Amino acid sequence: QLEKLVSKNYYLHKSARDAYRSYLHAYNSHSLKDVYDVHALDLAAVASSFGFDNPPKVTLMLKPNAKEPGRRKGGKDAGRNSGHGFSADNPYGKRASNDKRQFAR
Repeated sequence: QLEKLVSKNYYLHKSARDAYRSYLHAYNSHSLKDVYDVHALDLAAVASSFGFDNPPKVTLMLKPNAKEPGRRKGGKDAGRNSGHGFSADNPYGKRASNDKRQFAR
């Protein structure tokens, strides 16, 4: 019954989608990440509890998982190997004499 009602009424559908998105954000922001892992969550079951037949497409904008290596940027060594060629010895980023690459402007 709930699925039928949510699918027919635009305002209920919009409210249920916003509630679904807010629930996922709240689940992700919980401090106990071992227990409340949003990536291990059954989205179809959560969506059915909000009255959806299948999970709606929502923009989550979740922060990257700190447990996964290689996803975080920043820190002491950020930008050291960026490849732009600027350094204290080469402040204008001039190319080396053996670099024959051509760049178009």
